[in-house]
This record gives sequence, structure tokens and C-alpha cells, in this order.
Amino acid sequence: MKTIYYLFLLVLGCGFVSCYDDKSTYDTKDIPNVELDVSGVPQTQYVAYLGKLHIDVPVKKDGNANHPDLEYKWEVELGSSTGLIEVLSNERVLDTIAAMPILASGYTLVLEVTDKVTTLKYYSTFSLVVESQFGEGIIVAHSWDGEMSDLSLIMDKDITKGFSGTERVVYNDIFSSKGEPLDDWIDNVTYTVSGATWSTYQNILWMAGRNGMFRADCRDYSVKGTDKIIPFVTEPYVSGHFYPAPQTTIMVVNNQVYQHLRQNDEIFIKPEVVSDLGGVQSNYVDNRVVAAATGDGVHSSGATIWYDSHVGRFGRFNGAFSQNKCALYSPSENNENFPFDPSAVPDKEAVAGGFMNGSSLVMVLKDKVSGEYSLYTFFTKNQNADLVNPTPSYLYAVSSSIKDLLDRSVSICFSTVDPIMYVATNREIHAVRLNIDGTISSSLKYTVTAGENISVLKFYAQGRYNVNSDDFDSDTEGLLTLPLNTKAVMMATQASDTEGYVYLIPQKDPGTGNLDAEKQVKYDGFGKISDITTQGR
Repeated sequence: MKTIYYLFLLVLGCGFVSCYDDKSTYDTKDIPNVELDVSGVPQTQYVAYLGKLHIDVPVKKDGNANHPDLEYKWEVELGSSTGLIEVLSNERVLDTIAAMPILASGYTLVLEVTDKVTTLKYYSTFSLVVESQFGEGIIVAHSWDGEMSDLSLIMDKDITKGFSGTERVVYNDIFSSKGEPLDDWIDNVTYTVSGATWSTYQNILWMAGRNGMFRADCRDYSVKGTDKIIPFVTEPYVSGHFYPAPQTTIMVVNNQVYQHLRQNDEIFIKPEVVSDLGGVQSNYVDNRVVAAATGDGVHSSGATIWYDSHVGRFGRFNGAFSQNKCALYSPSENNENFPFDPSAVPDKEAVAGGFMNGSSLVMVLKDKVSGEYSLYTFFTKNQNADLVNPTPSYLYAVSSSIKDLLDRSVSICFSTVDPIMYVATNREIHAVRLNIDGTISSSLKYTVTAGENISVLKFYAQGRYNVNSDDFDSDTEGLLTLPLNTKAVMMATQASDTEGYVYLIPQKDPGTGNLDAEKQVKYDGFGKISDITTQGR
């Protein structure tokens, strides 16, 4: 700690020769003493990014605290090369939000005290280390005005590794609190990782808005916009979604498939070429619905499918290292033992898709003419548990009662560990079980609080677990499986356009799809919620 005093030395010299007594007088008062007591203040200050920065340095003049002659200024040097200085406060006690970028090496923080009477200045300097406070939890994309979205992060004992304390923490409106509002409505938010190796991966969020795509670093939620994600695409942006898939990130823009390896997924240059063995080409993802395997980051096969309504076929992602990364299912690939021909599924539209039961991809399609639903499932592993390209496994016809349920659905998700599809209507959650004999059964599992309506339903799994479950409980990665991982659902509800809630509802009776409403946790303080996802660490 340094305390520097800038003092002026007044030297008076005079000599008089006289023959009479000199009765004149001179002002010989001492300069008033100003003291900055830094004995109890650490020289290095640590603060969480967007956390409260509070430093109290006692200051006295002539022994009197908070003297009215004194003025204060707290400054932080944001760049030694640029000389950029930001004034944080003009109060003696620094009490502000640390919105400067994360910096482990530390900033130079200076307290300047000015004596207005003498104009003397006194200084104390500190090193300010800004760290990330954001960890594992639930990300909520929501809006207060229906036009511009913000993100909030929920951290709690059941969803955050190493959570300390008993009270949940909710970081509300992260972009607004930084003074950097995101001028778009966020339709879809997805967590994944990016980097050259697992040890150097960064935690990131992909966001798809009405007007563009965004990529945010989870340390400080710094954002890259559309022009830096798809810099060479000239076609007008219509809509998009992101899907974490084995060893890659799938991006759907204008209903077309893009992908890049996680080692270089900051940009998506052009849509993938998608063709069958006969040369028929089409790259169209109906309703932006993709089913991608989760939790297996070393998956050597693609384990990702979608429905292409332009040609009435399923498309698939063959793998990050395949010569032809994407393909349409070809008629020549059809096997008489398949329950359906994935290259001949005409006149459908995609309703939902996901990964189920640890080894199955599921697509829910609706017939454009009859309005009937069918569930198409694909194995991602064979009977020996070897990884294979998505292979047709079951075709489920939907009964009239479940058809009515799907007609009323507002959100659908899939259990990654059981053969269960959760279907949410405005007020209810039903579990639809896909049985091995080719039948489907359903039952009511949850009714929402009166006055609220369900908007989003997702199966709960920790964010990093969704990316690569093999990393968990590993000493080298330091990751920990939490008790509710793959044993709960997340739900967003609305009481009004400015009153949104997020629920975490545990399962009970494994394998049944039963939900334990008595143990649910409710989080509030959100506007109109458009999406929720789990963030890893």
C-alpha cells in the first residue's frame, strides 16, 4: 500500500537593517494534517464481475473524520497502454458495481483525496482483481417489454456445484446491469463449450434472436454478434436455433444446417452440403427442429437427425470428422427390417425432437393432411452398445387421446435416461411412455399453480453433463454430478407478460415419469420468459 503526499514547501527569507524594534508579525500556522488510514484495508482487492465493490478507507483532517474540507475521487486505470481512466465514485466509501472486464492480473485502483482549502492532494493505490462470479445454474432468457431480451442466472444448492450458503443467488438482467443491453428478442439459448482442448475449453452461450445470432462468454457475458458468427452469409437472416451435438455445435439458420467443430466454432461460414447417395440435394430443417444426442462428447458417429419437408426425408449429421458431414437418407440404405423407410416420409411437419433413453433419437411428426401424429425413433447404439449412425428402430402410432394432448401442447421434452416424453399443455405436464412393444401410454403428472400458464418445459441435466457426461466425477476435470442431474424437469410459467417464474421439479419413483410437486423449487423475478437452459462450469 502506498500513501503519497504532495506538499508544497514555503520558504520565507528576509533581512532587515533598522535602528528600531521590529514589531511586525508573520503567519506561522502549520499545514493541517490529512491522514488516510489504510492499515485495515488489503492492498489487493478481489471482487466478482458485476459484484459489489466496497472499500472503506477512514480519512481524517486534524483528527476529525469526514471533514467538510475534503473531496474524494476513486479512479481505476482500465488500460496502461491506452491510459484509459474511469471515475467510479466521488464518495469516501467506494460502493459500486464492478462492471470492468474480468482481469486476473489486476487493475490499478486509486483513491484521491483533495483538501479544498490548501489544494493539497493525497493518494492511496490498490490492486483490483476482477473475477467471474457466474457459475453452474439455470439461464433464463426473458423480456420486460416484449421487444428486447436479457439474461438472468439462477444459482442454488441443487443446481450449482460447490454452492456455498443456504440462500439462492439470482443475477438478474445481466446485460442491462453491465450497461450493454442486447437489442433483440432471444428466442433460443443454448450452453456448450469451445476451445482447442478440454483443458482449455471456455463455457459459452449461443443465442438466437429475431434479428440475429449471438455468442456470449459465460465468464462475463461479453457478446459477439451475427456478423462475427456468420460473416460471409449474404442471405437475409430469418430465424435460427443452436443445438449442442457430439463434438460440434449445430446451427440452424433460415432452416438450413450449419456446423463447426468446438475447436473452431466461433464462426459458421456456410450451410452444409446435404445429399443422398444418388446425388439428390436438399438442406432444409422443418420448423428448425433437430434431435441431437447429449452427454457423449466423444461420440464418433453423428447422432443427430432432422426432418426435411422439402423432399420428405430425414437428414442426419454423419460426424464432425466425416468427409460428408451431412446426408439425406437414401432409398438404397433402406432395410426390410426397418420399421419405416427414412428416405420416404412425405407430407409431414416437425413438431418436436430430442434424445431419449440413453440411446434413441426421437422425432415427432404431424401429417399435413390428416393431422395425425407419428413418433419416429432411431438407435444411436447397436445391441452390442457400439456407436452407429442413427438407425430406424421404432415407429409409434399415436392414439386419439394422445393426439388431443399433442394438439394442446405448448412444450415437449424428452428424458435422456428413460423412454419418456414429457408433454406440457397450458396447465399440465403429462408423461408419455414409449413402450418396447410399440405402444404408447400417457398419464398426468403435474398441474401448474392457479393463475399461471406453462411456456417452456425442459428435462434437467447439468450443462457440462449435457456436453460430455464422461467428464463428470473426474479428478482431472473437477466436475461433480449433482443429486438432481437427469432426475428433474425445468419449467417456465407466466402469470402475466411481466411476471414469469421458473420451477425445478424433481422426479420420484425412477422410471415412471412421476414428478414430486412437494419438493419443487420456485424462482421469481423474471419478465416474459422465452427460453431456459442449464449453464455449466
